[in-house]
Amino acid sequence: MTFITPGIAAAGIKATGSVTAALIGHYRPTGVPRLGSKEDRAQAYRRMLEASTRSFNYAYQFSHLQREAGRPAHKLLLGQLPQMWEVTGELISALHGVQLCGTVAVIDLAKELAAATSDLELNEKDGARVQRQAEVIVAAQAAFLDACREDLAYVTRWWQVPRRFKEWRHRRKQTNG
Repeated sequence: MTFITPGIAAAGIKATGSVTAALIGHYRPTGVPRLGSKEDRAQAYRRMLEASTRSFNYAYQFSHLQREAGRPAHKLLLGQLPQMWEVTGELISALHGVQLCGTVAVIDLAKELAAATSDLELNEKDGARVQRQAEVIVAAQAAFLDACREDLAYVTRWWQVPRRFKEWRHRRKQTNG
């Protein structure tokens, strides 16, 4: 006499299958980014920082050569235009990556960073004005980085008292010298 009927066996297989499917569904290997995941956002934010830094460096060097060397540098600068376009394309692509998976605050700061980076005047003759524009870009990068750290929870939370105390002690040691 068997106590397992086909209905009970089917229910058991179905229950086992749903438990197994739930376990497999929760399996997430480390290092594999998923859209909107912490790893994916960190990768997009890092790409945005790298692209803005590269774009800023190219534009700053371009403007410096234009200002200091003048007319003799025009052939060299014309040869670097394709790289400038490529770097600008990378910046726009990185901005789109942040817009795809970032939070609202980070997206707004990424837009400001891209605008500040692209506003660097290449034909500016006044070195002090170029320096002020560069400082705006550096401040935008710092604000974007702080927002990214906050979004990815790299900053100390209020309940992490020992960690906050260590950071406070480190900052105090730096300022006191």
